[in-house]
Amino acid sequence: MKKRFTLSLIALIASAFLFVITSFAWFLLNNKGTIDFLPGKLSGIVYDFGGVFIERSVIYPELELISQPVTITNFSDDDLYLRIKVQYTRVDVSYDNLNYTYSITAPYQKNYENIPSQEHILVSMNSDFFYEADGYWYYDGLLEDSIEHTLITSIYYSGFEISNEYASEDIIISIILEITYDQEGIWAPLTTMIYTGTM
Repeated sequence: MKKRFTLSLIALIASAFLFVITSFAWFLLNNKGTIDFLPGKLSGIVYDFGGVFIERSVIYPELELISQPVTITNFSDDDLYLRIKVQYTRVDVSYDNLNYTYSITAPYQKNYENIPSQEHILVSMNSDFFYEADGYWYYDGLLEDSIEHTLITSIYYSGFEISNEYASEDIIISIILEITYDQEGIWAPLTTMIYTGTM
């Protein structure tokens, strides 16, 4: 119970932090002109964001965690570049050949990279995304005006990759979206979806 409370408190603090950062990004993007510590011209953005995690607090392998696909529609005057990061709670198991024992690591957050032998979750995302070493998936194209783009349609823990090591562990899955007008410029946080639960 104490672990669940601590995890909930951490998720609340993280959400508050992301709210402050997102508000700051909105302020910057809604002020035209050059800002000393963030060079370049920034103007307001208008967008519609869709996507919902399931409302279950206890999950199991192969359970779909997204009830509505993650989508975004840009209604701004300018086209935008988009990148996303998918992070999830992972627990590893190792086997000691000398002592014939298994050991389980403490849960940690891992970036989803789509390397089948190294992932415990399966994510179905738009084929126009490509992964870079900085942990982000970059959208290969622009978010054009008034066109809905489907980003992610499915996320679930693989029943082939996980087992009892996840029993009673607290789970956090985050989808972080950032945008920019120029790929070489400043990436601003747009929004973050967070799922918390127990397996």
